[in-house]
Amino acid sequence: MKRLNYVTYLAALLLVVSLAAWGYQIKAGLVVTNMSNPFNWGLYIATFAFFVGIAAGGLIISSSVYLFNVKQLKPFTRIASLSAFASIVGAAAIILPDMGRLDRLYNLLLHPNFSSPLVWDVVVVNLYMLITFLSVYFQLLPDWKNEGSFLAGWTKKLTKNQVDSLSAKWSKRMAIIGLPVAILIHTVTALIFAVQASRSWWNTPVLPPDFIAMAIASGTALVLVIALLVTGKANFLKYKSAFNTLAHIISGSLVVHFFLVAMDLLLHSWWGGHGAGVLSLVFGRYGYLYAVELILPAVTMFYFFTTAGKQSRSSLLTGSILLFIGVFVHRMMLMFPAFNDIPLSFTLPGAHVENWKYPITIGNYNPPEPTFTDFWAYAPSGIEILVNLLPFALTALIISVAVTHFNFLPGQEQKNHRLGVYTNTATTASIENRTKN
Repeated sequence: MKRLNYVTYLAALLLVVSLAAWGYQIKAGLVVTNMSNPFNWGLYIATFAFFVGIAAGGLIISSSVYLFNVKQLKPFTRIASLSAFASIVGAAAIILPDMGRLDRLYNLLLHPNFSSPLVWDVVVVNLYMLITFLSVYFQLLPDWKNEGSFLAGWTKKLTKNQVDSLSAKWSKRMAIIGLPVAILIHTVTALIFAVQASRSWWNTPVLPPDFIAMAIASGTALVLVIALLVTGKANFLKYKSAFNTLAHIISGSLVVHFFLVAMDLLLHSWWGGHGAGVLSLVFGRYGYLYAVELILPAVTMFYFFTTAGKQSRSSLLTGSILLFIGVFVHRMMLMFPAFNDIPLSFTLPGAHVENWKYPITIGNYNPPEPTFTDFWAYAPSGIEILVNLLPFALTALIISVAVTHFNFLPGQEQKNHRLGVYTNTATTASIENRTKN
């Protein structure tokens, strides 16, 4: 638990840094970022998609345990729900800096356009945040009742058995509601991209199912990492079968992901034309990033299918970290090919110029030049990077504080947590025997 305390302090520090950078951005405006007219989505939206995926995957695991009675994973349902809640809070937080002015949020709430997938996403994100919070709350309710916590104050007239029954019933209800909403949240996020007909890199029906496959993989990986850190080295063998199951879920989801990637590339390349122009960016200018996007998840997929990949805590942690990096690059690679392939063009009659790009779409006006000809490749500015620490710090802070102060340990370890004792199973048995005597 000392390590988790260090995580809390580091997360709090990074949160302060990110909020300070955001304050500077609010004062100076979005001009301090490297986003522009042609590249109006960047690091912030990529990070949003990354965290929405992790959040969706976490509740899919938690809900599946309740609905399909996956006994091996039951010790980690609380951790799965917590990771989903913390991640969706991080996803919602990073949207605010991307909006530039906070008053735009006010206008969005007052005048929502319900024909826009962006508004659908706002509704689903807030609904998902509520569901994941309630899922965590009802799972922890029996512990708070036993401890006499004010968080369970409204259950004073209920017996322990009644609270246990209430907790089980509502946890299952949240699972029933949460599973379709978890799938819906990442489907809607994918539709924000996929319905943009002018962006051929996004405009594909493959995108929503691929988002869900990546969500299950990355969300399960976060559950795996938290579970490994919380249970510690002493309990690795005790829960090894559960860890192996999580690793298999990650690998299986990645198999689906790579199948969909192959179909997407096939569809983009089949007829050539505009799709070929996007692929030239993917494999040309951004080929090194695309290689990272493909290779790191592929390494994790094959590694987790092997015995060596599931043999130790370090191997599982390493595979999960490689996956996180690959998924994050995957989200960034949504942006680069799409925004660097300018979709607006026209033919100049009599000038023997075809497919000439609209100049207003490619840069800034530089007097005395008569056209908007200044263009630069997007890369996040230092301020963007500092502001983008916000969801990472917020998610880590929520998880570390919750795990440190509440009972997210599985099985016997929960009892030890309430006693303030962190030992292995053998030591715990010895303590219990001495207590009885």
